[in-house]
Formats: sequence, C-alpha cells, structure tokens
Amino acid sequence: MQSPTDFWVTRRDFLDDLRYLRGAAEGTCVGYRSDLGMWGQWLEREGHPWHACTHVQVEQWIHWQARERRVKPHLIARRVSCLSTFYKWARKRTLVDTDPVALADTPKRPRRLPVWLDHAEQQRLRTAAAAIEDLPDTLHGAARARIIAARRRHAMLLALIEHSGLRISEALALKVGDVRLSARQAHSVRVIGKGDKERLVPLPKPFGATFGAWLEQRPSTEHVFAKGPGEPPPTARAVRDYLKRLVARAGIDKRITPHTLRHTYATRLMEAGAQLLDIQALLGHASLATTQIYTHVAEDRLAEVVAKL
Repeated sequence: MQSPTDFWVTRRDFLDDLRYLRGAAEGTCVGYRSDLGMWGQWLEREGHPWHACTHVQVEQWIHWQARERRVKPHLIARRVSCLSTFYKWARKRTLVDTDPVALADTPKRPRRLPVWLDHAEQQRLRTAAAAIEDLPDTLHGAARARIIAARRRHAMLLALIEHSGLRISEALALKVGDVRLSARQAHSVRVIGKGDKERLVPLPKPFGATFGAWLEQRPSTEHVFAKGPGEPPPTARAVRDYLKRLVARAGIDKRITPHTLRHTYATRLMEAGAQLLDIQALLGHASLATTQIYTHVAEDRLAEVVAKL
C-alpha cells in the first residue's frame, strides 16, 4: 500500500475518474459525492482511518444509519454499493490493502415495483400539459409569450420521455443533431446513456410528426430543449418542479417524476407484447435484471385471466 492519502483528496480523485474517465452522469457523481461525504464524516467522528477500515466499521456504519438515522433499506443499499465501488477503485491503485465492504454483512437492495401511470392518468396529464395558454387574462406581452414558450418546451420534453423512455438527463442533453429528421418527421433519437453507452431509440410516428415540426429549422448544434437560441436547457430540478405542478393540476394522487414517465413507457411496451430484451435495449439498461421489474405487467394480466375462472 502507498502512503495513506487524506480521505477528502482521495474522494476528489475518485470522483474525477468516475466523471471524466468512466463517463458517469452528473447525477451519479452527485450521489457518490454525497454518500462518500457521509462515510467520511462518520469516520472522522468515530476516529477511524479510512484506509485501515475493516468489515466491522462498514457494518457499524450500516447499523448507525438504520437505527439512529432511520434510513430506508434501499438507500442504505445504494450507499453501500457506492462505498464498494470506491474501495475497489482504491485497492486497484494500491491506496488500501483490502476492500472492507467485501466481507461485510450488508443489506440486500429491496425489490420495489415501479410507479407508473394508468391510461386514464396518462390522458389527464397530457390534457394538463396541453393547456399551455391557460394563463390569467391580466398577463400580456413579452411575459405571456415567455411563459407560453416555457410551457410548450416543458410539455414537449415530458412528451418525449413518455414516448421514448429517456432518462431526464439524457433528454436534456439532446442536441438537434441527435434527432434523425426527414420531411419534418422525427424518426429516432441518438442517446448517450449511462457509462457513455450509445443507443438509438425510435419514436412513434404520431409523436415524431409533432416533434419534427417543433424542431424544424433549428441549428443542429443547439440543445433540443434550449431555453433560447444559444442558451442551455432547463435543469432537471426545474423540470421536476414543473411536472409536480402539472400533476396537481391533473388531479393525480401519486408522486410522479420524470422517471415515472420512463416507467410508464416501459409498462406500455410490456402491454403491447414487447420482449424484455427489447425493452432493455430501448431503456439502455446494462443488466436484464433491472428490466425484469416490469414483469408486473405480465403478472397483472395473469391475475385478470385467473379472476375470470
């Protein structure tokens, strides 16, 4: 092992590798930074050197989160996974002799069914998103035009996710040149997903016509959802906040996020008879095990069949 390096310096080096060498998404890096920050603060409080930890400290950290902080099991499992990635990286660079997570008794990630919109909810959300000119009569001029343009942009963004299953980060990163266009029809989008993996996602024809017309005469280097010519797209947080207001307007009693629309897209594919391998390719899942959460659709269909006996 090399001479011990300060944990916070090592964390910075790890995050740099994660972002720039492994091509991890910005959101992933933010999560890793937060999780490792909690680990580092706990180590300092308990007086444990990060480079000499064993499975005992890892298990103590897990129990501290569960008992004292009341952290949910799926969040603890995510943090442990992050810690494991960090120590494997550190071991490859001879910064530690052993991986303390490898022998630890760690909680298994609970299997949670995804939340998705049923057909009626999906239609209500679409109706709410389409009401872009439902503004106070006292609002005029440039302010009105700016708000309508923002609403139209957000509505198109959410519709794209709903019809392609893109992650919010993938949709916001799209540039006009990533969309295959011909005769005002958008046929597919080229996406750079997790791990810098590229995939091509076809678009349904009705939505492709609307999307293609909206993109007409836009420069290929411009972000698809740019707030204005030469400007960046909105933040993921701004999109989530907008969707939250739409959900309230639509009267849907569920916690709906952009990822819920991705789950809804996958659910509609399953209902249409798509195979898991096809859904895996469209969503950009690295493992088929991740895609298998959508087998709830098949289970629901079987339950309906049995109910008719």
